[in-house]
Amino acid sequence: MIIWFKILDMYREIIIKKTYLFLFILPLLFLPNAYSHHSFAAHFDTSTTISIEGVVTEFWFQNPHARVYLEVTLGDGEKEIWMSEGAGPNVLIRNRGWSGDEVNPGMKLYIEGNPARDGSNSIGWRSIRLDSSQGELIF
Repeated sequence: MIIWFKILDMYREIIIKKTYLFLFILPLLFLPNAYSHHSFAAHFDTSTTISIEGVVTEFWFQNPHARVYLEVTLGDGEKEIWMSEGAGPNVLIRNRGWSGDEVNPGMKLYIEGNPARDGSNSIGWRSIRLDSSQGELIF
C-alpha cells in the first residue's frame, strides 16, 4: 500500500510541474505576437496634423497596414521620400470599398495625417485626396 502512495505522489509531482509549465511558461511564447500589435498613437503624434503632397512611388496593399510612398518636392526643389501608413487592407475593403487599385505609382496625392513621433518622414494618414487639398477624397 505504501508503494502505491509513493507512486501517486510521484505522478502528482509530474502533473503539478506540467501544469506550471502550461500555465506560466507556455504563454511567454505568445508575448511577441501580443507586443507586435501596436497602437497608432505609439508611432504617430495624434495631437498634431500635417499635410504632404507628392507623387506616388510605391503602394502596398498588404497586412498589417496599407502604405503609400510619396516623392515630395520641398520648397527649395529638393525631393524627399515619405511613407504614409493607413488602415489594413481588410478595413479598407470593408469600410471604404477599396479593391487595392485606388492608388498607383505616378499619381499625385495630397495626404493629411499625423507625423511620426520619431521625426522620420512618415505620416499616419487621416485623409487622402487626388491632386491637391481640393481634389477628390479617396480616403
